[in-house]
Amino acid sequence: MHTIVKIYIDFLYDELGKDVAESLLSIPPGVKLLKNGVQNLFEHPHVILWHKFLLELFDPRICGKPYAVIMPCSSIKPYRLSPTHRILDSTLSQNNVEQYVQVYILSEPMILVPRELDIYYPFSNYEYPPGELLFQYRKQFVDVLSSLIPKLEYHRKIVVVLPRHHLSIFLDAVKKSSSALDYTIINYGKKAFQSIKKAANTVVSYINS
Repeated sequence: MHTIVKIYIDFLYDELGKDVAESLLSIPPGVKLLKNGVQNLFEHPHVILWHKFLLELFDPRICGKPYAVIMPCSSIKPYRLSPTHRILDSTLSQNNVEQYVQVYILSEPMILVPRELDIYYPFSNYEYPPGELLFQYRKQFVDVLSSLIPKLEYHRKIVVVLPRHHLSIFLDAVKKSSSALDYTIINYGKKAFQSIKKAANTVVSYINS
C-alpha cells in the first residue's frame, strides 16, 4: 500500500470511525454515487472532508516523485482507466520514468487528487459536469487550490495539460498564491490524445535533461 493511501485511510478512520470508513472504502470503483444536484458536491460532507485532508495532511513529499503532471478529470472512473490516462501511463512506462512522475487530477469538486487514490471513494464515485460550476464554487475551487500551490513547489518541474476551463482555475490559483511554482503549460487542444502524449514526452525530456 502506498504511503499516501495509508495516510488517507487512517484519516477516514479517525474522522468517521471504523464502521463508516470501511463502508465507504468498500464501495466499488466506478459506481457513481455522488452527483451534482440539489446539494452542490462542494457542500457534500465527504468532499469537505477531502478538502480538509488536502489542506492539513497532503504533502507531495509523501509520494516522493520530483516531477509532476496535472491532468483534468475524466468521465470514466477510476481515472486510470480513461484513454487519456492510459496514454500518459504508457508513455511514462515506455521511458521507464513512472517512479519520477507524480500524476495529479484537477477536478471539481475534489480540487486536486494524487492518482494513487483514484480507486477509492469518493474519487472513483462522483460526477460533476464542469459546466455546472457556479461562480461561488469556482471561487472556492481557486481558494483551496491556491493554498495547495506552495506545497507543489516540492516538484522540480510540473507539466500542466488542462482544457481552458480548468487551466483558468489553475492559473488564478497560482496568481492568488504568489508562488514561484515551476510549471510548463501544454495546450489541451481538440485532439486530447495528442496533447496528453506531448505532455508525457515533455516531462520525460525534463527528467532526461
